[in-house]
Amino acid sequence: MPGALMGAIVAMVVSSCAVGPDPGPDLVPGGGKGAGSVPSSAAPDPAPTLTAPATDLEWTECAGTTAQRYGVGRPADVTIECAEYRSPIDRDKPDGEALTIAVTRARTAETPADAAPLVLTSGSDMPSSRTLMVLASGRGRAILDTHPVVAVDHRGIPLSGDVDCMTREERATIASNGLTPRGASTQARISRLASAASSASDGCTETLTPYQLNFSAGFAASDLETLRSRWGVEHLGLIGVGEGSDVVLAYASLYGGRAGRIILDTPTPFGANARDRAQLRAQGVQTALQGFAQRCSTLDGCPLGTNGVGVMNSVLTKARAGRLDGLSDTSALNAITTTLALAPDRPDALLDLARAISAADSGNTAALVRLAERADELRLPDGAIVSRCNDVTGPVGQNEVPGLVDAWSKQSSLTGSDSALSLVRCNGWAAGTAVRAPSSLPADPLVLNGTRDPINGGLGANALAPVFLNASAEPVTVSWDGLGYSVLARSDCAAGVVAEYVAKAPLGGPTQRGCPA
Repeated sequence: MPGALMGAIVAMVVSSCAVGPDPGPDLVPGGGKGAGSVPSSAAPDPAPTLTAPATDLEWTECAGTTAQRYGVGRPADVTIECAEYRSPIDRDKPDGEALTIAVTRARTAETPADAAPLVLTSGSDMPSSRTLMVLASGRGRAILDTHPVVAVDHRGIPLSGDVDCMTREERATIASNGLTPRGASTQARISRLASAASSASDGCTETLTPYQLNFSAGFAASDLETLRSRWGVEHLGLIGVGEGSDVVLAYASLYGGRAGRIILDTPTPFGANARDRAQLRAQGVQTALQGFAQRCSTLDGCPLGTNGVGVMNSVLTKARAGRLDGLSDTSALNAITTTLALAPDRPDALLDLARAISAADSGNTAALVRLAERADELRLPDGAIVSRCNDVTGPVGQNEVPGLVDAWSKQSSLTGSDSALSLVRCNGWAAGTAVRAPSSLPADPLVLNGTRDPINGGLGANALAPVFLNASAEPVTVSWDGLGYSVLARSDCAAGVVAEYVAKAPLGGPTQRGCPA
């Protein structure tokens, strides 16, 4: 393997709800016979049993370093531990070159010593270890009392084999979607972004050859299989958050019956083409931002008043025109969505974000710039862009993007332009072979659908119907309309459903349920 690749890849630091016949006040069931419930005449087979690792990894306590890395507080009464393992770069060459995969485990004093771990991935959305910190600090931490949760960071992004293959100018151009400090027309942005994306593709291909296509969801799934083998267990209980759902479904397709439980937390539309994924994301994230504006308007002292969407549009318009120091419209939107996605479930967290937005609208951009820098570190490292480009199917032609910018901006004023422009980020990059949808599943999935997810929106779950039909699976879907990334992390009700699902899948009762925000 080329020395540059080794340097790029291997260098790294080392209140619940009642469920069942009497769901109680926290779980709102829907459906029933004739509305999606399992036919009584055909009881499904039980899902595979999950077991604790026969040979575990070497864990070390890392709560302080993890909290410091992400600029968050240490979760109370939760043990955070870190480990790593080696996984083949090419899943078809198990004895070939390997890269180091970082894993982070959360558990409590109540977690049984012999409990089977649940493996969490948030794919290329952001480091899975960061998503785990949201879980460990939120209401969903109730799941840790029954099972440890092990987060596997996606290959290519810190801390798992960090990829460094772009120039500083390419990164900056991609992060701003082609906007210059003085502003630019849509066509000028597209041309500038396309040029940077093509150049970055050439540089990353040169750096990563012959592994430039080995960072897709399918190869990330192979890292989970390496972990399963390393643990010496027959099946994995899998949690895919956001784009991590693609990794989990790829695992179920590539490794058949090894997926003992499949929990898809606000999933993305597996197998959908680039245009459809971007449009669904624009619409769903717009809904999340409207929800934020409405929620803020009910809080005392919200500086956005009753027109939060209007204030955010004003900030993005000024940034697009080059009138806000240190901010493009893309970076400002990334700052807002990422902060909202990860914010603690407290009114003061929403008010802090609202103050940063309001200050930027008045010309004081310092607070929002800091949030934008933090968001870019989480969501736009080189490896994340490489991974997303590896997964692109049905790329959109550059000449089509201006029309999409115009049409989507009318549909989704805050997010439409950004989603359309972002399609150009993978210009010139050769995508890998897409993983086919699984033809069968050893366990009917559990879908937790957040309708106000600021990262991917909440429309991906409905798009998975053909995937489940292809696998002859009948999922149970739990809807939650609170704000934030990951339903499990933020809902003790959802944590209770997950605990029951892990204990005795398939779940009985209605297949359409709801948890209160």
